[in-house]
Formats: sequence, structure tokens, C-alpha cells
Amino acid sequence: MRSELHDRRIGLSDANNFFVSCERCVNPALNGRPVVVLSGNDGCVIARSNEVKLLGVPMGAPYFQYRSMLAYNGVAIRSANHKLYNEISSQVMSVIKRYSDAQEIYSIDECFINLAISSVTDVVKYCRTIRKAVWDKCRIPVSIGIAPSKTLAKLASEYAKKHPETLGVYWMDATKYRDAEYMSQIDVSDVWGIGPRMANALRLGGIKTAAQFMLLDDRKLQRRFGVNGVFCAWELRGYPAYPIATEGRVQKSIMVSRTFGESITDYADLQDALLCFTVSAARQLRAAKQMAKRVAVKVETSRFNADYYANAKEFDCNTPVSSDADLIKIAVYLLEKIFIPGKKYKRCGILLSEFQDVSQGVQTSLFGEADNAKQRRAMAAIDAINSTYDKAVIKPAIIHTPEGEHKKWQGKSEFKSETASIQSRPTGNLRFQSHSEDFA
Repeated sequence: MRSELHDRRIGLSDANNFFVSCERCVNPALNGRPVVVLSGNDGCVIARSNEVKLLGVPMGAPYFQYRSMLAYNGVAIRSANHKLYNEISSQVMSVIKRYSDAQEIYSIDECFINLAISSVTDVVKYCRTIRKAVWDKCRIPVSIGIAPSKTLAKLASEYAKKHPETLGVYWMDATKYRDAEYMSQIDVSDVWGIGPRMANALRLGGIKTAAQFMLLDDRKLQRRFGVNGVFCAWELRGYPAYPIATEGRVQKSIMVSRTFGESITDYADLQDALLCFTVSAARQLRAAKQMAKRVAVKVETSRFNADYYANAKEFDCNTPVSSDADLIKIAVYLLEKIFIPGKKYKRCGILLSEFQDVSQGVQTSLFGEADNAKQRRAMAAIDAINSTYDKAVIKPAIIHTPEGEHKKWQGKSEFKSETASIQSRPTGNLRFQSHSEDFA
């Protein structure tokens, strides 16, 4: 029993074609029909149904190149609706959480869970129960991989996705990951943690499969690829190097950036876009209980323009900041430094970094600026109100938009589905926020 608990220590739940599944969830007429979801400004394909994959449309393909072919094959086109996807993701994660004492939300459609539960006698049957619960509650299909490590669990979930006979659940136990012939079927580039550069370097050294990589000497791996290379090999051998992290990791930076729906030449329009992004970044910063010491602003024209221009400026604060007013003041100052009249700007953004954790209070220096507690309480009240109404009902006057006015920089969403917000949304699980309501 102890050996079995080791081999099924970790499960990975991965939603199948998640964005497409979300669109089908709110519009059942799309079931059985080929569907693609497009990125911001309807530029590239970011999600494909299985039917579209069979048509040979690659991930990231520019939409304009495949527009005619997709139309000819009756493919339904949808613009990305990230707010909807976040809401459904939150529901899915909440359902899965009920079946384990430890859950790590890894991405919007993936989570790791602890499966080393002694009361569970049939782990495959247990995971199929989880799949059914997610489908019954959320109408989202998921695949679950079972293994002793995160890396093997990722491989197992991919196997479950591609092989219908598994019924969506695959257990990669010791009889498989210790079998050289079995692991030789896995390309080294398909291993979680091995990026393109590392995969190319391994291939140049004659290492093409997971089985070959597992046999490499740890000291040589560390010299060539660092400790992460060693950990990756350990994980493939069935020894977990990355435990399930139940506490969310603190971000090292926050970036809010967007490509505009149309080019902007007017300074006021560019400033309006930047300040909307700044307020969104500030909101995320406060939600993470952080303050930032470094602020960077970047602007860019289209790369296809003959007079292509891109520039960025940074500002280091004497004391960390998190309020809308402070960050807006800095953003305007930096934008004035890099704005050139006459340019056709296509993108801008703001980056916050060098965080200070303020979850336990604000540390001030003896001769530093006084702690502006009143301002922080005001921002906390505004954030609470906006969270209650699920949109930015209170925001700085400088970014206020009269009803009916269209901002030039807003992205194109020609194919966005008209869907109501998902009701009874669980709270506390939304980690992947687009804050699209801030730009309305």
C-alpha cells in the first residue's frame, strides 16, 4: 500500500481545449461543431477544438491567413472572453478542491492535487468520479494524470487527452516510468521543464528521448543546465522535486499591456490607454498585498511601419507605492519622456516590480516619508466596492469615459460571444485576472 501511495502521490487535472470548452458551455449549439478562439484584436488562434486541429490549423496561426479556409469548413469563430473563462475556471477549481486536501492551481485550466489518500482504494475510479463531478457542475471536460511527481503527472494527463480508451484518466505508475522502452516513446521536448533551447542542446548531445535524459549523470546535468536540470531528471525517475504548493506564489512583477484596435497619434489618447492599464496594475498589486518600488512604461509603434519606434523608461521610487494617484503620477511623468509627436502608436504598457510585502503592515524608515494610512484605507475601500460589483464602478476621474464613447485604443472583438456572467461564482480562486472591466 505504501508503494502504491508513492506512485499515485500527485494528480494533474487539465481541461480539454479549455477556451473552446467554455464557449461550448455557454452556447451548447457549438457542441460537435469546429470552433476556434482568437486572441486580442482577433489576431491569432489561441484555442482550437479537436475538429480544427484535424484541419491542420496550428496554434498561434494568424487569423487572416486561415480566414477563408475556416469559413469554408464551417468553423465557428469566437473572440477571447477572458472574464468568462476566469469565472468558469474558478468553478472548476472549486469542484476539484473538494476531492483533495491539497490543491495547487497551476494555470487557468490546470491544477495539481494530492492523491496519496489512504482511504482511496481505487485511484483511477476516484479520478473518474472527479471528472464526472466537474462535468456535471461545470460542463467542462478534463483529463487527469496520476503519477509520483508533477513532471510525470503532466505526461500522464497528456496521454489521457490523446487516448480515448483511458476514459480521461491515466495512471503512470512504476511499471511505466521505470520502463526504458516506454519512456523512449516520449520526446525530450515534450517533458515539462525542458524548454526549446534546452531540448536543442540535448539533441546536439544525442539525447532525444525522456529515457535517455533520465540516465544522465546528475553532476553533468547540474554543470550544463543547473539545478533545474537535475530536478527534472529526478522527477522523471519518480522522485518528486517539486511539492504541491498550496500557498500561492508571490509575483515578482505585474505587467499590463495591450495592442490597440487602431493606431494612436494623439498624446491624450495614448495617455488614456496607459492610465487605464496603470489603474488595472495597481489594483492587482494591492490584491497581492504588495507595494512597488520600480515602475516602467513602454510605448511601441507597429513593427510593419517604416519609422518603427519603441522606447521604455523606468522610475525608482524612494518609498514603495501602490495607490492609483501615485502610480498615475509616475506613469504620466515617464510617458512624457518617451512620447514623440507624429508617431502611430500601436501598443503601450506598464510594468511594476521590486515589490515589498505589506500583508503584515507597512515598514517605514525613521527619516522616511510618513505612512499614508488614510490613503491606503481609501484604496482598500474602493477595491472592496469594485470587487462587490465585479467591475470598476469607482475609478479616477482622469480615465472616466462618458457612456457611449468609444476609445480608439480598445481592442477589436468582432466575434465575442454574448453571454451572461456565470452565476454563483465561488470566491477566492480567481488568480488569472484580465481586469477587462477596467477598460470598458
